[in-house]
Amino acid sequence: MGLLAIFCTTVLWGLSFVSIKVTVAVIPPMTLAFLRFLIASVILLFLLKRMEPDTRLARVDMPLMALSGLLGITAFNNFQNIGIKMTTASSASMIIAAIPMFTVVGEFLIFKTRLSLLKIISVILSVGGVYCIVAFSQQESTDGFLGNIFMVGAAVAWVAYTLITRPLSMRYSQLAVVTYQIIFGTLALIPFTFFESWEWQSVDCFIILHLIYLGFFCSALANYLYVYAKGVLGVSSVSFFINLIPVISVIGGFTILQEPVSKLQMLGGAIILFSVYIANRNVEKATELSE
Repeated sequence: MGLLAIFCTTVLWGLSFVSIKVTVAVIPPMTLAFLRFLIASVILLFLLKRMEPDTRLARVDMPLMALSGLLGITAFNNFQNIGIKMTTASSASMIIAAIPMFTVVGEFLIFKTRLSLLKIISVILSVGGVYCIVAFSQQESTDGFLGNIFMVGAAVAWVAYTLITRPLSMRYSQLAVVTYQIIFGTLALIPFTFFESWEWQSVDCFIILHLIYLGFFCSALANYLYVYAKGVLGVSSVSFFINLIPVISVIGGFTILQEPVSKLQMLGGAIILFSVYIANRNVEKATELSE
């Protein structure tokens, strides 16, 4: 059941890039993010009250929880939705795959954690992979280049969110943390929706289905399945599957959206995945030695 849960999560999150690409062509980026996470907020709050009825957010933790929601939901999805609208779903997912390496750099700068030689090599490889993707988009079009820059911004926002979330994860369950963060992030999205204009008549059943997919399946169900799989399988096994998300996105973008994938993009994506793989192997070996 754990393997099935993380496999479904990987597929749902992988195809979300394709779904965002389709939906953001009709619904503006911030409005799309608000509608998506409004659906997720209702569902996750129901699950939290059902599974953890005694869980309450302490007043002292509200500012940090709100800030993490602002970074992980509001800022991240703003950058991501705008980025995907301007670039391809494939390129976007490949850049997001570099988040673990950006996190390593963030930990080093903020927490002064030690960097092994293997981690340093992983970071350099990951940066090189992102450069390959961004450099190719710059040759193709200005929009694609700017879109990939927005995706880098999304990655940086997610790293900041991850580092801020750590102390909260020590006091609350992952389901509680995700639920409260999504609620705060959704509330912060409301003001931005007033600055976006769009034609409701352009929304058809096809777009509504994509919105439901993003809100219910990708944001609510996938987060729940991820929490479940992480508890059953452990972090290492889950990380292996999560690294496959860009592979699924590339396949989805190529088959569903007919997006071209250049050799340089494929090289950049392969380098990023390899850098994450060797970094994870380093963590696993360190864990084995400590045991």
